[in-house]
Amino acid sequence: MRTWKTYLLEIGKLCIFVGVWSFMKCEMAYSVTLELGDISSAYSNCTFKSNGNGTSTVSTVVDYKEIKRVCGIGCKDPYAGRGLIIYAYDKNGKPKASSFAATSVKLNGVDNYGRYLGEGYSIYQNNYRHYPWGSMSQFSATFTAIIPDSNFSAWPAISLRAANVGILGTTNDTAEIKGAAYIATSSSNDGTCKVIVNPETPPPPDINISVSAPDWNLGELQQGLSDTRLSRADQMLCFSYDAADVQGGKFIIGASNANGVVNNRYQLRHLSDTTQVVPYRLTLDSGSTLIKLPDNSNALPLGGAGRTCFIPTFTTEVGKAVKEGDYSDVLTFTITTKS
Repeated sequence: MRTWKTYLLEIGKLCIFVGVWSFMKCEMAYSVTLELGDISSAYSNCTFKSNGNGTSTVSTVVDYKEIKRVCGIGCKDPYAGRGLIIYAYDKNGKPKASSFAATSVKLNGVDNYGRYLGEGYSIYQNNYRHYPWGSMSQFSATFTAIIPDSNFSAWPAISLRAANVGILGTTNDTAEIKGAAYIATSSSNDGTCKVIVNPETPPPPDINISVSAPDWNLGELQQGLSDTRLSRADQMLCFSYDAADVQGGKFIIGASNANGVVNNRYQLRHLSDTTQVVPYRLTLDSGSTLIKLPDNSNALPLGGAGRTCFIPTFTTEVGKAVKEGDYSDVLTFTITTKS
């Protein structure tokens, strides 16, 4: 009978299981301290994509700087190559330091081979000198990570941090001192990157609030100062959201308009004669709170039912010299958290 032997080899922080018909990626834990350094120029092209199969793909481009060799009696490389640190978070925004967030990571299309836990972080890498993971030159590295969606259920964002992988017993791992690319499930995917200096304390997650605003028809306006209250259900301004996201928070509702604000009043403008305007203000009534626009500074809580609606009242002032005809304006509503 023929006997096959297997061996566990350690090279720096890398391990390889060698044997016939047997090959596995390495997962190990090391007592390694993370240092900070200026190892890259910038993050760019940050994206988030749901794969529709229980996973999502996040990516960023890192412009790595050259790793210079250390020369004394002889020259040697201070690092084993490049790596990616990934931070996933619990519901309190604390990093899950003792687990691996990604099922796979590619650098310029080449899979990671090793991954390991340092002291308070997890890092993905490849074999020593395996190009491009082992490149010491200046180059652009596109990192692409597959993340199970369960890692976004408690906190809807993840951080990707560029790193240089140290050599066990010689150098520690070095993370980018400028911080990490912070990629949320709500990211716009326009290529911009939100960089946070300390990925261990991420910013509060964005709250997804949708607005339902009808096309308001004020009818025939009376000369002078008058109020037009629109109280039917299909005339209300409504905000929809996840009740858990807004619990305990207070929000400020604002609105900008197409025709500008003069003397703290919006402007309805004649459709064919732009010199003709009707100033107006807008009051939103939730039943418990009045919001007066355009100068609202009052913060209010949003209801726990996942939807809050307001009855609008338009206060218009039609001057004696104002032409008859059709007037219009466009309002754009915003809602922000009170700091």
